[in-house]
Amino acid sequence: MNIKKLILAVSLIILITLPVTADLIWPSLYIAKGMLSIKVILLGLIIELFFVKYFTRVSWKKASIVTFLMNLITTMLGMILIPLSGLGSEFIFDFVFHAYDKFGIGTFHWSHWLAAYLLVIFINTFIEGLFIKLTLKAKLIKIFWWLMIANAISVFICFLFYVLSL
Repeated sequence: MNIKKLILAVSLIILITLPVTADLIWPSLYIAKGMLSIKVILLGLIIELFFVKYFTRVSWKKASIVTFLMNLITTMLGMILIPLSGLGSEFIFDFVFHAYDKFGIGTFHWSHWLAAYLLVIFINTFIEGLFIKLTLKAKLIKIFWWLMIANAISVFICFLFYVLSL
């Protein structure tokens, strides 16, 4: 498949998922929606571009293309995986540990936000690390931790701009 057709297909899928909303809300949904903010996307791309360029030692052009495509794929998959991870963490907090009954910890307690933040970082890192491994033939072990740091910064920016409305 040619790269232009791939980008068009991925873009159409993203546009289709944009208007999707839910009647139930939990921290991961806030983060997933915030990840679609233009300023969050642009800052995240810039941050990750420097990480990709530095740690893979490819040209700026190749680093730009890889950064764009890996984030496009992460966005597509993340629109499904991030809310599902939030449901998973809610299930663990509420039904396994009975956090609300035992400790009065509800959905928007800071511990739920922290769990959502960490899960989003891990999901993004895994998808992007796999993409870099497959496209640039980099060793996943070599790129995993620096990619996790880049994603931690990007998701924190999302948290600041969207969740805290800065």
